[in-house]
Amino acid sequence: MNNACFQVVGESIYFSNPLSAQEYAKKNPGTTIIRTSQTTSQVIQHTPESILQHLNKLVIAQDDAKKEIAVALYYHSLKMYYLDANGTDSSGPVMLIGPTGSGKTFIVQEACKLIDTVYIHVDTSSMVSEGIVGYNIGKLAADILQKAENDLKKAEHCVVFFDEMDKLFHPDNDEYGSEVSHQLLRFIEGTTVNIPKQDLHSGSEATALSTYKMQFILGGAFQWILDKKEQNNSGKNMGFLHNNDTPGNKKRKGVSLEDLYEEDVPKELLGRMHTIVNLYPLTQEDYYKILTQSAASPLQEFINKINFHGDYVEIEDKVIHAIAEYASKSDLGVRSIRQILKKLFAEALFLAPNPGNTTHTIRYNKEQFYE
Repeated sequence: MNNACFQVVGESIYFSNPLSAQEYAKKNPGTTIIRTSQTTSQVIQHTPESILQHLNKLVIAQDDAKKEIAVALYYHSLKMYYLDANGTDSSGPVMLIGPTGSGKTFIVQEACKLIDTVYIHVDTSSMVSEGIVGYNIGKLAADILQKAENDLKKAEHCVVFFDEMDKLFHPDNDEYGSEVSHQLLRFIEGTTVNIPKQDLHSGSEATALSTYKMQFILGGAFQWILDKKEQNNSGKNMGFLHNNDTPGNKKRKGVSLEDLYEEDVPKELLGRMHTIVNLYPLTQEDYYKILTQSAASPLQEFINKINFHGDYVEIEDKVIHAIAEYASKSDLGVRSIRQILKKLFAEALFLAPNPGNTTHTIRYNKEQFYE
């Protein structure tokens, strides 16, 4: 679709097909549509490849998830500009499954920033069903409008990340999870949400929001499923190793669609899934690369804070390796890196604003890591 397209004058509305443009003009008297020499690559500035290249600079590992999000958000962005792009829509809901700190939220958030699309993160474990006081679908719709600065078109083409989905389907959460998940399913399938006046934010005039053109990402760890699979496998193996399960070369096991079916995740929801992608725990080497190679390196952020005041930082490679080792043993994933950096840089951050150029040496202290 790199041929010339048709544009509504004064609007960021395009058509790839002249018949679609004519139909729109008939339904909207007074509208002027012109043929433009702009190509799709000029209207949609980022391709799946360029989105992936951007994510590769920021995110270490998780290649499958980065590629899937790059493709999904590119085809989603077509719908933002091309009113006749529905036939190209291959971007149904995507489910990202992985442990805390594996990069699920960060990948989606950074991709949305790049393509300039409204993004909202929702902790589904804190949601309540309609009729109960708390965070529900109506409040979510109001928050989306606020994020879009009350631009209805941007709001109705936003990306919604429903995180912590696994907590809705945990065996201990049956009744509550079922009620909330069925409301989310209605939201994902496409509906018009009426927003109660008391939920509207200041300046908002819209009282309803359509979800038909939104892109949905679902996230969760589903750790209990992995634990159950591990138990089943250990029972079957009775201590014997498979060819690919030699020490140091354990085959990575993820959650499949079949696993979710067996755990009674609503079939209607699973039937809507475009794809399921597993993200895996990062290795010590991955964490070292995050600290030293990523464009979003948290270590570099702390160094920049010191450099801003004209001071310098000296940190030995063995200290960086120690941070990476600590993170690889933590249950918090990448988030654990910031915790330890705050401890290691505490004194330097306190002293850096003082007059005079100083070099701050960041030393390794095992007690700081594991206290």
